[in-house]
Amino acid sequence: MHYVRDRLQHLGLSIEERSFRAVAEMNWFPITAALISLCGIALYPLSEWIRFPAALLASLAAPLLWWAITRADSPFWFLLPRVTSRNVIARIAPAGKTSQIVVVISHLDSNRCRLVWRAGKVRTIKAGSIATLIIYGAIGLLLLLGVASGWGWPYFVSLAGAVYALATLIVLFAEMRCPYSPGANDNAASVAVNLGLAMQLAREPLETTQVRFAFTGAEEIDHRGLKVLLKEHPELREALFIDLEGVGGGELCYLTQEGILRYYNPDPELLRFAEEAAKRRSDLNVKPGVMPVVDEVQTLRRLGYRAICLAGRDSQTDSLPYWHTCEDTVEHVCAAALGRTAEFVWEMLHGIDRQNQ
Repeated sequence: MHYVRDRLQHLGLSIEERSFRAVAEMNWFPITAALISLCGIALYPLSEWIRFPAALLASLAAPLLWWAITRADSPFWFLLPRVTSRNVIARIAPAGKTSQIVVVISHLDSNRCRLVWRAGKVRTIKAGSIATLIIYGAIGLLLLLGVASGWGWPYFVSLAGAVYALATLIVLFAEMRCPYSPGANDNAASVAVNLGLAMQLAREPLETTQVRFAFTGAEEIDHRGLKVLLKEHPELREALFIDLEGVGGGELCYLTQEGILRYYNPDPELLRFAEEAAKRRSDLNVKPGVMPVVDEVQTLRRLGYRAICLAGRDSQTDSLPYWHTCEDTVEHVCAAALGRTAEFVWEMLHGIDRQNQ
């Protein structure tokens, strides 16, 4: 963060730095769901009057996990351990009157070297998420059945689900002891592209398009940096957002669909700009792509903002290159991939600017 701020100040740009509180670790969201499920099971046999509240408590686990997967958040986020994170925002005014704002996003944080949520485990992530949702949902239904019928067997069957929830907790807490990934590709490479574009635009501003470079914090946890940015800048409601993810290697794609369980698509107008840029600069070999990833475009599209993601895709793992692994080091970042991304974003920005003139 300090390096980014210093580089932007060296360019003479007007910058905004914002501190905020974010959940300390992404695993706290599924941990919360598992603990609620286990608490419901543990309370259920204590007395007859507590069975219904315990069953309702256990029934919350599946919705909480769905909320975490599809929103990168939790209704109880303010109760979870938190840390301080930061955003750094720079803006470059156009040569003439502003008619459009484009925000180019690259997050500053990296994730842990994950046991499951990592490159090469895409199918496992999806299957495991579905299985966990089904099991948590079944536990809640079994306990509610026991309350309604007075039968004892639904509780004993739910104990199998308790074993699964306990095993899930063990894995989640074990992951929290893993080291952090170096994050060279995810997402230092995107930060480097953003800084290079800022340097170029500082010398050659667009005609009528203001460009803001958003270096966001806590993307890997709960997208809190982006959420703070949107809350504090209502003028961005009509802005166009270009999100850069893991662009230091693999195939450069503009994503036409992304997500793990709930899928989302880019803004149609931005998709058109990407398609037109890809045609004009066919030498860059940028293609449409579909990836099972969750990034800040999820939050933007869910809230009705216009956004698209440009991502590096490793065809062997169907994920970002070296995603959430300890091998995500600078040796695996390709300078040509960085240059290709910068040129493509530059082409998109000029295409947007030409339309607004």
